[in-house]
Amino acid sequence: MTSAMAEAAGERFIIAPEEKRRRWIRAGWGLLFSTAIIAIVALDHARDPQPSTRALLWSVTLVLTVANLGNLFFLLRYLRRIPHHHLELVRGSLRFVTAGDSSELDLGQVAAIRLFRRWGRLQHIQLVLRNNRGIRLEGYRDLPRLAELLQRALPSGKLLS
Repeated sequence: MTSAMAEAAGERFIIAPEEKRRRWIRAGWGLLFSTAIIAIVALDHARDPQPSTRALLWSVTLVLTVANLGNLFFLLRYLRRIPHHHLELVRGSLRFVTAGDSSELDLGQVAAIRLFRRWGRLQHIQLVLRNNRGIRLEGYRDLPRLAELLQRALPSGKLLS
């Protein structure tokens, strides 16, 4: 076990409280833009009431309503699960724990790590696996520390940011 892993063994990374607020704001923006699109299509239909614009109005309304309901469903599911979720870096693996469920990612499967920054602030970490799939870590409290520990736990040369 490396010194970085021994250092991180007792450390848990939880979702930051401000992440809830940020997710609600994003859902609100989605609802606002959907409403604006429906309003524009409705104004077009009111200006030129033809069967084609009526079909467009109903299809846009249906698609955006279903999309917003799906977004709300996943947001509520996420908010219900995050109080019981944390991540741990232990013995060459990254452990994801949610309530009683736990899964581990062997760090040997990680081909690269990417750090995404916006305005100088770390936004999220992407772990690129050997099979070209990615795992995005975002919203965790003390994300720079998590990035530092992951970089130390992985062999050098895997950082792509």
